[in-house]
Amino acid sequence: MSESVLDHGYIPEEHAPDPVIGHGDPTPPGKIAIWMFLASEVMFFIAILGSYIILRSGSPALFGKFAGVLNKWLAGTNTIVLIVSSLTMALAVDASKKGNRPRTILCLLITLGCAFGFMGIKYVEYMDKWHHHTLVYTVPAVKPNQPTPAATEAGEPGKTYVIDGHLIAQDADTMTLRGAKAEVPTQPPFNLHLIGEADIEGLGAGHAPNAQHAASENERKMDKQEPEFNVPKAWIARDLNYGPWKNQFFACYFPLTGVHGIHVIGGIIPITILMIQAMRGKLFGAATEYIGLYWHFVDLVWIFLFPLLYLI
Repeated sequence: MSESVLDHGYIPEEHAPDPVIGHGDPTPPGKIAIWMFLASEVMFFIAILGSYIILRSGSPALFGKFAGVLNKWLAGTNTIVLIVSSLTMALAVDASKKGNRPRTILCLLITLGCAFGFMGIKYVEYMDKWHHHTLVYTVPAVKPNQPTPAATEAGEPGKTYVIDGHLIAQDADTMTLRGAKAEVPTQPPFNLHLIGEADIEGLGAGHAPNAQHAASENERKMDKQEPEFNVPKAWIARDLNYGPWKNQFFACYFPLTGVHGIHVIGGIIPITILMIQAMRGKLFGAATEYIGLYWHFVDLVWIFLFPLLYLI
């Protein structure tokens, strides 16, 4: 019995179509893999960004107040830096595919410079929060035949005070902070995690803490020089800096920006490898395109983080 095209779907003397190559111009497996990886990253960031949005909706006053502590100018600069890096990465992909080695090296070098610049600015932001303290201390009461405590600028003997400001110097015995100071109120209940510098300025003026009057820290400091306070460490009852343990806002801020920073470092490594290979005369157009897709994704994530954390 003779076989026909109806039995096999193809003429018997011909080879069957290759299931991988197929007909036309198929998508390379590498590109499919990078898109699958980016899809998993999208789900990951949606989860943590969604958690942030839900938590913020539950405490809008708290999140709004401490978002004002962040430096919008540094974050805005970082946004421009990443946008420029995205452009130079796209140019590097184009140059690599066209075999233009000098242009590929230049564009990858600029992209790396922007990436390191972004991390440098983020380091400055993190260090600013690390040195921003809220501390509570009690000035020892003066007993008969005892001299008045040495650090008289810290307050009256026997009273308890709170300071919110930046640590500018310290030694084994004393911390020097520049910021705002007020006596700790008895009513309403005092929560160190929820108090910011604007609240303490309000306490110093005789008002209760109010999250609504808390303006940007940078705006408040433009027109005045904040006082300095020397506090003996032996007097300090509690000391809390603006780390993730400060409150719910910073517990979201540091994981979000920290995870994004890890992804930036994850992009720096392969970009550096591509640049070194280009300097050795080897261009990898497809690999450069895949890394470029990853880098554009990292930039896109920051476009969402910037307004959510700094502007809203």
